Amino acid sequence: MEFFVDRYSMDLTRFCISLCGNNHDAEDLFQETWYKAVKNFDKYDKNLPFDKWLFSICINTFKNHKKLFYNKQKVEFGTDEEKQAFLNSIPCEDDEDSDSYIDLHSAVCSLPKKLKIVVVLRYFNGYSTKEISELLKIPEGTVKSRLFSARENLKRRLKRGQDF
Repeated sequence: MEFFVDRYSMDLTRFCISLCGNNHDAEDLFQETWYKAVKNFDKYDKNLPFDKWLFSICINTFKNHKKLFYNKQKVEFGTDEEKQAFLNSIPCEDDEDSDSYIDLHSAVCSLPKKLKIVVVLRYFNGYSTKEISELLKIPEGTVKSRLFSARENLKRRLKRGQDF
């Protein structure tokens, strides 16, 4: 298990921050996900990629947890360090552009959770529509539809400069 924790902790951290939008809720989600992974490790099918199994646990925990940040409409960072930690988790070649991600991140966080999860998996974590379909146990066409709806929603919000 130590190998998996070492190998996937950074990816899971980024994923949790992307879903939650703040470090406090992301830390809770991260810890709860690993707790469930360790507790249910005997159920893991070793023929399947571990990261997909782990992210599936994370997604289900995120969707079922009432206290997490997705219930709030506005993105707020508790400290500048928290904001910077989020920005550092977004891969970009030019660090000077990192402030431009705040509006996009706020827009993504304001999406309904069904749309938000597919956007985070696809664009923040690079999963294919087929992989997302398998993770969420929904048809691939539903994933594509949700991605389309999310992109349209984001375009409208960003074009209007809507407060999040």
